Amino acid sequence: MLFNGLLFLFIPQLCQALLEETFISFTRKDGAVPIHDTAIFHSADDPTGVRIAIQSLQNDFEEITGKRPLNFTIDFQNRTRSNYTLSTSLRNNTTRNVIIAATVDSPLIQQLSKGRNISISDIQGKWETFKTAVIRNPFQGVDAALVIVGSDKRGTIFGIHTLAEQCGQSPFHYWLDTPTKKHSEIYALPKTTIHGEPSVKYRGLFINDEAPALTGWWSKHHKNDYGVAKLDSDFYKHVFDLLLRLKANYIWPAMWASFVPKPGNIFFTDDPYNQQLAEDYGIVVSTSHHEPMQRATNEWNAAETGPWDWEANKANVTRFMEHGVQRAGTNESYFTLGMRGPNDGAISADDPIAVLRDVFVTEREILAKYYGNVSAANQVWTIYKEVATYYAAGLIPPEDVTLMFTDDNWGNIMRFPTGNEIERSGGFGVYFHLEYVGSPKSYKWQNNNNVAKVLKDFYHAYERGANRIWVINVGDIKPMELPFSFIMDLAWNTSSINFKTIPDYYTAFAAREFGAEYAEEIGAILLEQNYLIGLRKFESVIPSTFSVLNYHEHERVLAAWKSLADRVTAVGSGLPQDLQAPYFHLVKYPIHSGYLYYSVVLGQAVNRQFGIEHRNAANAVAQNVLNDFDADFDLLEEYDSLVHGKWAGILSQPKHDIYASSNWKAPSRDVISNLSYVQLRQNLDYEFGNLGVYAEGSSSAAAAARICASIDTSGPTDKSWAPVLPLMDPYGPSRTVDLFHRGDFRVPIQRVNISIDWASVPSGFSSTVKARLNFDQLPWIDDIQIPVRKYSVPANFHGFPETSGTISIEAPGFQRSSEGDIGFEHIPYLGTRSQSGSIALRPYKEARSSTSSATSAYVEYGIYLYGAASSVDATVYINGALDTDPNLLMTFSLTLDSAAANFTRVVSSPAKPGDLPSEWTAYVQDHVWTKTVTLGAVASGAHTLRWSVNSPEVYLEKIVLNTKRTNGGVKTSYLGPPPTTKL
Repeated sequence: MLFNGLLFLFIPQLCQALLEETFISFTRKDGAVPIHDTAIFHSADDPTGVRIAIQSLQNDFEEITGKRPLNFTIDFQNRTRSNYTLSTSLRNNTTRNVIIAATVDSPLIQQLSKGRNISISDIQGKWETFKTAVIRNPFQGVDAALVIVGSDKRGTIFGIHTLAEQCGQSPFHYWLDTPTKKHSEIYALPKTTIHGEPSVKYRGLFINDEAPALTGWWSKHHKNDYGVAKLDSDFYKHVFDLLLRLKANYIWPAMWASFVPKPGNIFFTDDPYNQQLAEDYGIVVSTSHHEPMQRATNEWNAAETGPWDWEANKANVTRFMEHGVQRAGTNESYFTLGMRGPNDGAISADDPIAVLRDVFVTEREILAKYYGNVSAANQVWTIYKEVATYYAAGLIPPEDVTLMFTDDNWGNIMRFPTGNEIERSGGFGVYFHLEYVGSPKSYKWQNNNNVAKVLKDFYHAYERGANRIWVINVGDIKPMELPFSFIMDLAWNTSSINFKTIPDYYTAFAAREFGAEYAEEIGAILLEQNYLIGLRKFESVIPSTFSVLNYHEHERVLAAWKSLADRVTAVGSGLPQDLQAPYFHLVKYPIHSGYLYYSVVLGQAVNRQFGIEHRNAANAVAQNVLNDFDADFDLLEEYDSLVHGKWAGILSQPKHDIYASSNWKAPSRDVISNLSYVQLRQNLDYEFGNLGVYAEGSSSAAAAARICASIDTSGPTDKSWAPVLPLMDPYGPSRTVDLFHRGDFRVPIQRVNISIDWASVPSGFSSTVKARLNFDQLPWIDDIQIPVRKYSVPANFHGFPETSGTISIEAPGFQRSSEGDIGFEHIPYLGTRSQSGSIALRPYKEARSSTSSATSAYVEYGIYLYGAASSVDATVYINGALDTDPNLLMTFSLTLDSAAANFTRVVSSPAKPGDLPSEWTAYVQDHVWTKTVTLGAVASGAHTLRWSVNSPEVYLEKIVLNTKRTNGGVKTSYLGPPPTTKL
């Protein structure tokens, strides 16, 4: 593809067309051709999709310039009419310049080529490529023309929509209500550009899990006799328009079953025009992984045709499949092969592999009957769920069939082509989820997708040859606009985005939707949101996820959301009215609702802990939870009223549930449960009194809420009732103590910050210091216990010193690395436990091809222990991934000093090849694999940690050492200890 390294150099240009070379200007330049008052010419011989795109361009130009360009069909079989049309059209324009848009094989472009006005040899025969050029005097009476010539139908369509985008029309003009950018002058630059071929041949979406949100929304505005509207051609016009503007070309239509009304969505019959509409627009129709041969699952009526069972009902199933092929006719289709069982399950058979072999044969015989031979039609087999075990066991369709690998429903692609598999003529694809309904927990309310993680998996896919189809499960389309757009931009040109340019992508996206004036701050907001949503899926965040006691974890996470929400409010207050709707769609609602979600769920956790500690504040926290619960619904109602109610119902998916349930299903109504209240008018037992003391990381406040006055010491407390802080040393953080009330006093929590003037502490000091608290109620006094140890590392030490019995290292902070062609690189923005990203072997292909070179590469981290430790463990946090190559299973080695490498599997082998590893269900929601390495006894002083891996698909985020010291050591938390200061 032509890209020339121009990406992200000029934001004002990028806002005109994301990631594409600009061929439009809004100021006059030497040789530029004005096109703001023009006519559009196209060839009579071009496909319907080109004519639809040109009509869209007319509408776009009218919105942009205020004047609708005339559209003329050039028919070279009627030359007299053509000449008359040309001369007449120009009388109505103040300019003698035109836009010409046509396919490379059209008589119009052929005529221009013969006249040597434009060369077309550089795009002929290419897939979905387009060229733009300014030419002079293309016809009599025409001074100049901007020519958009496509190598084929979609190449031309993409060129037309790219022109509209560069002139000021967002691809999301309908879905995000982005206003058209107004321009009184538009100029075509005097340059030639070529765009294409796309990196991935077929690129598109799967509308899935579309109730209650998508179908409920559409039904509110398009009710039929049932009160529930079908997803008809009026709906799909918006979908197809979006796809083509994003340079996508492929769809798995909506297909969810329903009982209100039965049977659910059927693309092919809900509106008889749907299938033809796709053909007219230029969209390739396929069907999902369990809908073979262009038939929707909901078309099968067991009451009429018997069970969906190949062995018991082969004749009826075969007739059902054949009808799908017959109905598809000559429309551009991609036929799904295979067969799965009812309800997205496995087929019921003693030998499912033998059954599927017979299914393949029969399906291809049907295709041969209608297309002339078994390989004439595009065919795909999706290797999803149990089907992956069949593939691993040797079930492989003929080589012309595309094999579609999938993720695990949680963004970890399970398999890529290996060895000579890549030689298959049918190629390989990827089916990937941005939302999911299923185990271990459904997630479909909001965008939960960290684009760096998405980029990682699709980068691997492309490098490994899975480039025939990328189909993305987008659920209801909204609110997945941004990550879906990101993937489609990547699929169009994989070289246009890399990890380092992710911030620039957000800035460019924001510039296109909101203008360059607001792009930097909105882009930065979206980048920060991208990190926060990557920590964990919203629906998997429960009150026990983040620690209330340790590392101020819940406070830090909630503070990050609050800070981001405040930035959103600040920017929104300065935006003009016409940008408020897209801002609400893309920024305000996702971030404000995300903050409120965390505030509610983490508030439940704090309320529970305060209840355990008998704090007065438990009641206020409970009320705040209920307030935020209501505020969340207020925000939803604001969404429903957006643009005069246009989107009412589109985000109606509930998300709050009773978390004691392990049910994977999404809730059908929001519910808040298990709030704790204390009796404010009642005092605590006078032996311990109404003043509570919480020392950071301590459970003493909870212990003091349950006492036996005759045996539990107070005034001051001791043992488990004593407030003891974590060990403090010169390289660690300050600590906090909360003073709170738990009786008939209405005094708020007061936080005391504990810091130490280390210059005043003698060298080598190691003892517990007690800070006396005096108060005017029984039992009058208590002591805060502060373990203190002062030590110093040598001046020449560089690395990470032990603090409070831990060392926490973000992976990019290594001090040394091996030399050679293969080595570790910093992968920015890819991290859930590391804000600095992760590290991985590069170059990718070279690291895969030489295991010896890969395992010889290393990075090293200097560490320092202030005393000998009898047993040190290290926990490594590895970014979520699965073994994608049966011949190169992911391993890592973490060693200390001169110890030999100890390569260990990242994930275990599944019980059945092709299946998921045994630990998947318990830990996939964490987005990292945590592995513990026993380092054994370690002497005091400086040491070196060495990290190595065997595969470039192992991405290290963080290493945490636990020396298990008294009053120190690693505490339970989701994110792990904050990073240790690097010296």
